[in-house]
Amino acid sequence: MSNLVLGLGVQGKKRIQNLKKNYIVVDPINPYANYKDISKVALEKIKYAYICTPENQKFKLIEILLKKNINILVEKPIIFENKEFKVIEDILKKKKSTLYTAYNHRFEPHIVEVKRVLDQKKIGKIYNVNLYYGNGTSQLWKNNWREKNKYSIIHDLGVHLLDIFDYWFDFFPSNFKTNYKSKNELNCYDYFSFISNDRFLCNFTTSIINWRNTFKADIIGSKGSIHIDCLCKWGPSKLIVRKRKFPSGKPSEKIKVLKMQDPTWASEEKYFKKISKLKTSNFNNDIDINKCIKKIK
Repeated sequence: MSNLVLGLGVQGKKRIQNLKKNYIVVDPINPYANYKDISKVALEKIKYAYICTPENQKFKLIEILLKKNINILVEKPIIFENKEFKVIEDILKKKKSTLYTAYNHRFEPHIVEVKRVLDQKKIGKIYNVNLYYGNGTSQLWKNNWREKNKYSIIHDLGVHLLDIFDYWFDFFPSNFKTNYKSKNELNCYDYFSFISNDRFLCNFTTSIINWRNTFKADIIGSKGSIHIDCLCKWGPSKLIVRKRKFPSGKPSEKIKVLKMQDPTWASEEKYFKKISKLKTSNFNNDIDINKCIKKIK
């Protein structure tokens, strides 16, 4: 078997559906797993590993697998201490394998299209941005490992928004201020809104008390604006690009609506296999996101 899936929770099951064959599974609890512990696996037969475990288990698994020159896709986020980051950095310098942290929303067709529009400067100077990511998983978090950390909503949803922000604008904000945070149904925050005004104003909002899964983006510029409503996996997903009319008036606009199954898993898998051949990693992205997380309180 060339593929190893570690953790058979929600994300592990999705990875298996995408791999379809040639995999083995390690999970200490799930009875459908092949093994309960990674020590029982013949790692010399593994080429690719998919880490789909809680955050506190990722460091040790990554360390073991990298030392065996196994290419790793790890489900976001990587939340490490500084000394742990240093250990992984040192291994990556010496070994010949890939460590890729999965932020699959980068492969959403409309998110990719927004990147193209921004790179072409079609809406001019950016004035302000609003990003919203919400779902209705609060009761699934109850008495779960996620509820034990009051900032789990940032680790689970906020990191997606930070990663998309960097993908679109090629930088991470250096400062943040909390707008509002609340504990409505859980002991951890289930609603959290924060802002950054580094270069331009961006408002980030996350919620797990949003009963319909929701993603929204509004980017306002000097020459026009860009708007996304929903992701393909929750569909339909709408993209609107507006061209400003001077001095005022109704803008011209292009609207595209997509109705399809989630295309990101297959696209991300293809990308992972591609960079594995090149032995490149996106670990610096994890370091930068961790710096952001520490500033959001």
